[in-house]
Amino acid sequence: MSLPKKAAFYAILALIVVAASELASSAFLFFAYRGQIASLSGEPFTPSTVLVLRRGLNWLVPGSAPDPVAYRLMARIPQDFFAEDAEQGYRAKPGHYVFRYTRRHDGALEHLDSVVTVKDDGTRFTGKAPAAPERHVHVLGDSFIFGDGVNDEQTFSFLLQAAFPRDAVHLHALSGYSWANALVTMDRIKDQIRPGDIVILGYAFYYKERHVEAPKRLRDIRDWMARSFPDVELSPKDRLVRARLDGARLVLDTIPMHCKFNPDYCTGAEPNADDTDKVSSELLRAIAAKSSAPVYLVHFFGPKDDPVLAKLPGNVALVPATPADFSYVMRDDIMGFDDHGGPYWHHAIYTRISQAIAQH
Repeated sequence: MSLPKKAAFYAILALIVVAASELASSAFLFFAYRGQIASLSGEPFTPSTVLVLRRGLNWLVPGSAPDPVAYRLMARIPQDFFAEDAEQGYRAKPGHYVFRYTRRHDGALEHLDSVVTVKDDGTRFTGKAPAAPERHVHVLGDSFIFGDGVNDEQTFSFLLQAAFPRDAVHLHALSGYSWANALVTMDRIKDQIRPGDIVILGYAFYYKERHVEAPKRLRDIRDWMARSFPDVELSPKDRLVRARLDGARLVLDTIPMHCKFNPDYCTGAEPNADDTDKVSSELLRAIAAKSSAPVYLVHFFGPKDDPVLAKLPGNVALVPATPADFSYVMRDDIMGFDDHGGPYWHHAIYTRISQAIAQH
């Protein structure tokens, strides 16, 4: 065997030895630590090999499979929390639920439960209200306002009900909702709102892409569902409310929520910021116009110079409640299980709203 051939042979042999060593080491580590990537206790068993393959797939194609070592999942028990709604796209079904959040922490799986009660009228339970309240307080917004991750008794709406026992607090918010959903709600309850009542409307900068249902919004939903609800079967009946301007006229319609059933829309052009701001401002004006009561706009995330917050309608009062508006740290989460506001966040928001409406 010539010298060049010998060199090539030994080089290949060295590579084989290194590769075999790496495979043996990987196998040893896998079997040594496979208990740390086992299935969730109480759930159907999933072989460790499958979990490892899922992690590899998730690394190659992000969002394609839940990471078995570092991931957070959510489940609603019972599962049929949402129902179809022709105008809202979807709504919550009345009943008692557990929102279960699961994560991997220090190599082990653990979960946190929060209790959610939806009343017969579709609002979330906020405590005991009087039979003949002096005024009604209607709260509208998204999952932060609804209180995803916290128990019924920990939402800022529950705290408001406790602080104003002669009032009746109605929590109309829901995960994924926007001002387009708030406008639908206002149209439904406008005859119930009296001049002495109060409307509380949540707002964060990310609402704007929801108002117009930007393609990015649908892609975010796709990735979030794959991450947090990998076993949930997507339905073409799941829809989102979209707001748009037809000339000077504000128009609402619904579109499929999932990219799977709306692929062309998901890859379409994103709306420009000016158009999104205009639609958002028109939505706020329409909401304010349907209220004979004052509207308190709770700004909880986003820049102070947001154009949507300029030139508010006459019956709308701004309640600054972003983390920068507090002298202390109030932006907690659900104990690391989820990114929604936790009890400290809800208490902080409650203090700002209670101060505002106490003067009304």
